[in-house]
Amino acid sequence: MTTDVVWVSPSARVKTAVILMKGHDMGALPVLHDTEGVVGLVTLADLVGEPPEAVIEDLMQTGFVSVPPDTTVQDAAEIMSESRASHLLVMERGNLLGIVTLSDLMPELGRSYDPLTELPWSDSFREWAMNALKNGQEISVILFDLDGFGRFNKRHGHVIGDRVLKAAANVLGSGIDAAMEMVCRYGGDEFAIVSTRNADDAEGLAKRLQERIAALTIEGMPEKVTTSWGMFGGRRTKEREDMHYAATLDDLITRASKNCIKAKPWTEMPEEAVAPAEARAGQPAGPEMEAAVSPQTADADVVPSPVKEHRERRANEPEIERAPRFKMESISFSSTGSEASAGVVLKRGGRNYQREASGYAVGGDSILRLFAEAAAGAVCKALAPEHGIVVEDASIRDSGRDDEIVTVVAIYVSPRQSARLVGSALVRRGDQYRAAVAALLDAVNRQIELAPPAEEDEPEAGKGI
Repeated sequence: MTTDVVWVSPSARVKTAVILMKGHDMGALPVLHDTEGVVGLVTLADLVGEPPEAVIEDLMQTGFVSVPPDTTVQDAAEIMSESRASHLLVMERGNLLGIVTLSDLMPELGRSYDPLTELPWSDSFREWAMNALKNGQEISVILFDLDGFGRFNKRHGHVIGDRVLKAAANVLGSGIDAAMEMVCRYGGDEFAIVSTRNADDAEGLAKRLQERIAALTIEGMPEKVTTSWGMFGGRRTKEREDMHYAATLDDLITRASKNCIKAKPWTEMPEEAVAPAEARAGQPAGPEMEAAVSPQTADADVVPSPVKEHRERRANEPEIERAPRFKMESISFSSTGSEASAGVVLKRGGRNYQREASGYAVGGDSILRLFAEAAAGAVCKALAPEHGIVVEDASIRDSGRDDEIVTVVAIYVSPRQSARLVGSALVRRGDQYRAAVAALLDAVNRQIELAPPAEEDEPEAGKGI
């Protein structure tokens, strides 16, 4: 929020309010009475066309919206959307503390938080980790995976499943030191922590968090919640040379993921993967089967080969097999005078979807929005007719770390509900347009599985635009 708030009195004139707004680059002013405190809000739109000598008291909005200072960014954005308010006054016990606009919220919303657990998604995780690497710090990556979570949902329902996710997220979020690490919801029932602790300390942290999750008591959940974890990193003693930060992070995540899979309970393995051939044929299990069901099987040397093969398949499974995601194939841009056209080709599950969006190029953000709208249109082609994606806003900002971030806000519309989606992407190699498409896909790919696909038809030509 902006704490250095400029305000006007009810008796002030329109010309005074306009001068204050323009001078302080503000779109609205709180209206304060000497004895009554905040009595209204006046925006620049309220003053357009009004006589310069008109009194603010006659034009101000008395039904202004206020929130307490501990309101979350997500809640504030939702309140603004529902009330169609352009500004929120931040108040406590009748005292004005600050004022918030949507543009104030966008950088934080752009960090892409999961609304269920209130943890950031993996884009913030990657940004934090790569900044640590750029600063010469060694990092450890810890991946947590809830055991049997799919079974929880089937047996107890998604409401209980959501409670499990929230409770686990709360344990992880409250159990870390923000100065040394950050935690995100990595996807589904997976959480990730990146830490600057050394390997031994990071391992100790993982064990403590695992124990705290195992001690959870969740309403409506008769079973205990357990989690498996895998870690990699934190052991390097000299600075990396000629490092590609993104590739280094990907390698740490992959290795941590494989270690997490190795730590999963045997009960989560498919029967055909765990049981040796003679057991599947109805014969007594031999020593290999005893090793498979023993709790002392963390050592890879005693893991039965069918189980190892199953684990390797899971670890190397292409992302599209687990959950088809939209990927950017190509983009194009053309302009004539002030008119511009953006084209986007997306790929999902072996099929291509393309769309163009045209409009007036009146500024950098307007072109970013064109690309976001073209990407949204391509996504819509993959959805059932009554489902759609509408772009609400697209903007670019400086991350403060020599990087630029494009943030896209979109609305997912279906017959039963609508939901605001926020995605962000780093600008790579100065290509803001590709970042706008990537930001839209970042928002969509985490939610799109909720929407039914369009009916199958002949795939579009796989050519770029």
